[in-house]
Amino acid sequence: MLVGSTFENDIKELDPRKAYKYLGIKERFDIRHKNEKEKLKKEYLRRLSLVLDKELITKNKIQANGSLAVPVLGHKSGIINWHQEELQKLDRKTRKLLTIHVQHRPKANLDGF
Repeated sequence: MLVGSTFENDIKELDPRKAYKYLGIKERFDIRHKNEKEKLKKEYLRRLSLVLDKELITKNKIQANGSLAVPVLGHKSGIINWHQEELQKLDRKTRKLLTIHVQHRPKANLDGF
């Protein structure tokens, strides 16, 4: 529908100082890697904890984790500059939470990472 001489649904350019949400995560023109990493880790661990606190069988908890928590990290995995040490630390936190909720054995194989 025309309104004046422009289209009503024209896509406007995003102001570089502003952000928009995509899949629940704020997107910006300029990525602040350190801040984004902290937000992603915090949200991932929050969602993982929520899944683990539910009374579900192990199989369903693993599926819920893969559907709800892991995609938080995967969404920006190719954009954010992760260091190997940061990923290992996050892996340790994940394994610790899984162990606390009796979903992982403390002496399980670590060779895969």
